[in-house]
Amino acid sequence: MTVAFPFSDLHSFKDYVGFVKLCSPDEFSLRDGVGPDDQWTLDLAFEGLRLGLRMAAEEKGLRDEFAQGELLVEEAFAAYRDGRIHDGFFRLEELQELLKKIPSR
Repeated sequence: MTVAFPFSDLHSFKDYVGFVKLCSPDEFSLRDGVGPDDQWTLDLAFEGLRLGLRMAAEEKGLRDEFAQGELLVEEAFAAYRDGRIHDGFFRLEELQELLKKIPSR
């Protein structure tokens, strides 16, 4: 499965993090123009978060914020999978705060 994520640089990835934070774990809207296997799920959304952090590191270089971000993403994912929705939300909020420190425009 090759999914197109709605970001192409750090600036648009920051918006994507907010989208995932607001919709997780199971409030994702239907994606137009894609089949049932490409609809948003928690797994797919977090695949995008991991990809976005790698893309951001390629764009901006290795930074402590990206390493910390990877940990926050995994903590958030585990929290959502374990039913700890508030914990997952707050980990993603921490990720947003980290990313704000990095100029994107």
